Parts: sequence; structure tokens; C-alpha cells
Amino acid sequence: MPQCKPPTSSLQSSRILRLLNERKSFLSITPQRTFFSSSKQSLRYHPLPQRPQSREFLGFLDKIPHNLVLYGIIGLNVAVFGMWLLTRQKYKLEGDPGPLIWMHQNFLSSWGNMKAGRVWTVITSCFSHQDWGHILFNGVTFFFMAPAVLDLLKSRRFIFLYLGAGLASCTISLLYGHYIDRRDRPSQGASGAIYGVVTFLACVAPTLTFQLYGIIPVPAWLLVSGAFSYDLYSTWVDKRGTTDTVGHIGGMFSGVLYYILLRRAGTRFFY
Repeated sequence: MPQCKPPTSSLQSSRILRLLNERKSFLSITPQRTFFSSSKQSLRYHPLPQRPQSREFLGFLDKIPHNLVLYGIIGLNVAVFGMWLLTRQKYKLEGDPGPLIWMHQNFLSSWGNMKAGRVWTVITSCFSHQDWGHILFNGVTFFFMAPAVLDLLKSRRFIFLYLGAGLASCTISLLYGHYIDRRDRPSQGASGAIYGVVTFLACVAPTLTFQLYGIIPVPAWLLVSGAFSYDLYSTWVDKRGTTDTVGHIGGMFSGVLYYILLRRAGTRFFY
């Protein structure tokens, strides 16, 4: 019987494969690399830059220990108060008003200072007290209330709360004095900043008991509501004396607003 010959194409294909296998050992034939088959190290291209992870604004402030924030703010208030005492004493003993005028120009929030371009006074006044009763009452309140808020907010947000409440206190006081009172009433924002801290704590824990004057137990919501009502009444009937009740109201509003903003951002507080 005649033998069947394989197709010519099959013979040629098998011959080509055999020749390639024989030559591969000394030719070191390697398949050509493509974009899809090459390893990342062998490809000559620059990878797309990775998007940096989102960082919180001034996040490094959270690295500051809580005690340093607490005693730092108290220390600044004490230092500025000492400067007020020294400049007054210098004026009494030597009759030199220069240093005292400088304190008024740099540590009081007033419309005159703003018109003169001393815009930093809305911040520096947040650490300013002029008399013993003022600094003692504010200092004791801050010393006992601030640690709880620091634990809740951490250092960065606490600094924002303190400075934000002080800034709002000064701004509202300036606008009220200029457009409603029609007079320039220099003031300090330290009380407004501390009122903001206390009000924030009252929003987080309204049933928390405060010791009024260290003796009378009062729930936080009642104390803040009472202070707000008193300042609002004093402002309405214009019986404020030397107390900036408008600034107090601005500080309390700031504490409430900051609490609402954090809650809307999804922050949960456990106290």
C-alpha cells in the first residue's frame, strides 16, 4: 500500500520548531518583551505619582501634650497680666505713660487699633486681663474646665476653639460697639475665649455638675444658660459697666457653633 505523506505545512512547522530548539542553547533566544509581559522593573516608563494622603490642617498641633497647651495658655495670660501691672506701676512711679500706651495699642481690642492697622490685637487680647478679680475668676474657671475639653478635642481642635471663640468675641464686640453703641469700647477677648470653652463642654455634657464659686452645684446647661441670660439682659439695658457682656455672648455662641460643626462632621463625643 502506498504510504501516506504528512502535509507539507506540518513538516515545515515541525522542522522550524526543531531548528529553534537546537539553536536556543547557544543563541539565547528570548521572546521580545512588551508592555503587558514585562516586569515593572524592566519597563522604561515613569509611574504616575501617587496622590498624597489627606492631612488635617495644622495636624502637627496634636503632637503638643495637653498639659503644655493648658499651662501654656495660662502662662501667656499671666505674663500679659504681669505686663499690665508693671506698666501701670511705671506710670504711677515715674509718670511715663509710654509703656502703658503700648499695652493699650497691642493687647486691647478696639476700633481705634483696627483703624490703625493693629489687626493682631483681636488675637493678643485673648490673653489679656487688667485686674486681679478678672484673671483669678477666669483662671480658676479655665484651669478646672479646660482639661475635660482637651481630652475630648485633643490639642489642635482645642486651640482652634480657644482662639476662635476669642476672635469671634472681639469681632462681635467691635461691630456692636461701632454700629450700635456708636462708641469705641476697648475690650479683652480672654473672657470670650474661656466662655467658648465652657459652653462647648456644656453642649457635650449638659448634665455635668459645675461647682459655682466652688460651693454651689449647678448643672452645666443651667449655668451657661444663666450666664447667657444675664449678659443678654445687661447688654439690652446697657448696664454693662466695664464688663464686655457682648464679648461674652460672642464667646458662648462660638462654643455652640463649634460643637454643631463637629457633630455635623461626624465627630462623636463620649463623656
